[in-house]
Amino acid sequence: MYRRSLLIGACAAGVLLNVWLACNLYLPGAWQGRNDFLGFYAGARLAGGPHLYDRDSIRAEHLRAVGETGEIQYGRLPCFAFFLKPLARLPYYRAAAIWEIMSAVAFAGFIAMWPGAAPATRWVLGCWSLPAFVSIFGGQDDLILLLWTALSARLLRAGKPFAAGMVLALCASKFHLFLLVPVVLIAQCRWRMLRGLAAGLAVLLAISFGVAGLAWPWNFYQMLADARISTGLRHMPNLHSLLADAGQFSLPLQIAAGLALAAGVFLAARAARSFEASLGVALMAGVLAGFHGYLADGALLLPGLMALSGAAAAYVRWPTVLLVMPIPWALLQLPTPLPAVMQLLILSAACGGMVWLTRRPALAVAQAA
Repeated sequence: MYRRSLLIGACAAGVLLNVWLACNLYLPGAWQGRNDFLGFYAGARLAGGPHLYDRDSIRAEHLRAVGETGEIQYGRLPCFAFFLKPLARLPYYRAAAIWEIMSAVAFAGFIAMWPGAAPATRWVLGCWSLPAFVSIFGGQDDLILLLWTALSARLLRAGKPFAAGMVLALCASKFHLFLLVPVVLIAQCRWRMLRGLAAGLAVLLAISFGVAGLAWPWNFYQMLADARISTGLRHMPNLHSLLADAGQFSLPLQIAAGLALAAGVFLAARAARSFEASLGVALMAGVLAGFHGYLADGALLLPGLMALSGAAAAYVRWPTVLLVMPIPWALLQLPTPLPAVMQLLILSAACGGMVWLTRRPALAVAQAA
């Protein structure tokens, strides 16, 4: 009884602290609806027409929704804008409130369903994850993606790898952060799951072409190539930010580091045999290798942090502990060179997790079970 009360108290303290930090320090005023959901809402309003990625059309939807224009673009595949059509029929602030509730419910669902760690570990780490609360109040979709990963892992354990792969395809909403997940499937020879993933992606692309026509891939690329969608480069939790000052060597170094991370994920996944632990490390590496990301995307580190929380090795334990605490994430928002401390911390946790899974595969499998 005492242990349960202590657990509830720890979770409540984490929730209260992170809600206060997210709403007052990191997102002052944004939690009331003026956040990234504005881009999703505008995209949903424009879904079905030729102007989904047109900046002027997006601004017009901003003006219609909140009375002012902004630079928050719709940055997902057309199919996801189509899925949000029901919310686009509501007044903006009501739709934004429903979206935040959906994100909170998805987060609770992820914590309850994720099979890769003990329940107490999942709830404590989840309640103390500042990026998760920034994602909720910032109108982002990271927590919905975490729910898909948990459901996919559950389906895989239930002996339904094809369905697990199809659910995992829904994470294409932020495909640039999930690029190393197929490496796990290949390393562990999960061919049926890989076929399910390919089938799911094919369905999403078919819906996208049906919604936005044949020209949307080019329009999507032009939107992604626009430097205005990547403001705040210095505060991204990735290698793109860490190596931004390398001049002409920046891109080659990022490519080399990305390939090294992919190789590490492959070796760790092949040795560990645990899908959940390998997926967690792949998401850590994916956040690092992704070309675009912000504080809210740090929520995708949770599966990896949960998997590595039982590691006895100090080179894994200390980066994991620091990444769970909310205060160190403040370094990411401060002037250079302080964000580099957080970026290197994520890198050390990801690399340490790969080494630990490679050296202790039996322990990783036992922990997941």
